[in-house]
Amino acid sequence: MSRVPGDLMAFVEAAKKDGVADADLVGLLQQHGWSQRRAYAALSAYYAGRLGAIPERGGAVESARDAFLYLLAFATLATWTVALVWLANALADWALPSTLDQTNYAAPFRSSVAGQLASIIVAFPIFMAVSAAIVRQTRLRPESVESGVRKWLTYVALVITAVIMLGDATWFLTQFLLGELTLRFAIKASIVFAVSGGVLWYYLGSVSSEQNVRRRDLYFGCAATGIVVIGLIAGFSGIGNPTYNRSVSFDEQRVSNLQTLATEINGAYSAANKRLPKTLAQVPLNDRTLLYDPVSHALYRYAPVSKNAYRLCASFDTAASAANAAFWTHPSGDYCFRVSADAPVPST
Repeated sequence: MSRVPGDLMAFVEAAKKDGVADADLVGLLQQHGWSQRRAYAALSAYYAGRLGAIPERGGAVESARDAFLYLLAFATLATWTVALVWLANALADWALPSTLDQTNYAAPFRSSVAGQLASIIVAFPIFMAVSAAIVRQTRLRPESVESGVRKWLTYVALVITAVIMLGDATWFLTQFLLGELTLRFAIKASIVFAVSGGVLWYYLGSVSSEQNVRRRDLYFGCAATGIVVIGLIAGFSGIGNPTYNRSVSFDEQRVSNLQTLATEINGAYSAANKRLPKTLAQVPLNDRTLLYDPVSHALYRYAPVSKNAYRLCASFDTAASAANAAFWTHPSGDYCFRVSADAPVPST
């Protein structure tokens, strides 16, 4: 049991001597800034002094339950906050591209964003549900706020969050001193600081004064939900719906097949004394499935256009991202690539 301030204890003893009901006394103390936890702690001390030590009930079980709830809450908190930061970073890279970025960025962007969206969708509802259970528990058992397990785990989370904030500030200042401060960089640093700062504010309040705890829970819950919803909307706007992404994946497979075919055609051209194959059937391939569209199973179209150039054609479902290699950029629908047999095949 936590130590009760002398003035609070004296007031409780005087109130109980005059027959003030426990509920009225707790409400009166709360109106004057004392937390519900402090009020009940004072009442516990009062009754312990009059009736003897209050028997403990289920301490080990409740400590194990506290450990489970708080570990699950912090694990899911770390999962969705880290995913949210990485999602925001990927969207910032996508919205504000740099010449230093990789040329073929569309596929990594989609896979990265999809992974972060999945992490948020799975972890955030669990975090909110567990947090709600913790809040209900502390309201039903105000003494659980003083749980040693709760305090230790909360302080560990606070230390980790503070280290992240310090690292973010150090990283930001280092980049500034190196002259690499850009709008995109400032946005990324601000996102890390905002997310970690919000977590630090909430949990620091949970281990200090318990005043306005319900309001703090409400503010944090609403803010977290709003930020996550905005992040999900932005993420799905950036990568599109699952049907679109499936079409993009098939188009990427088509481009990969055409690139392999071009490599084999150029090899056959060199081996045949600078003579192009007349048809795709004459191209030596170990995997003949490369000759066919992955969806329609139609044969890719091939036609020589000169002694050392030819066309490879396919039908695409989507337009290639502008971030892709320029040679393999294509619109949706039927499109042909003119390939030189004397030059290396462009990469994707």
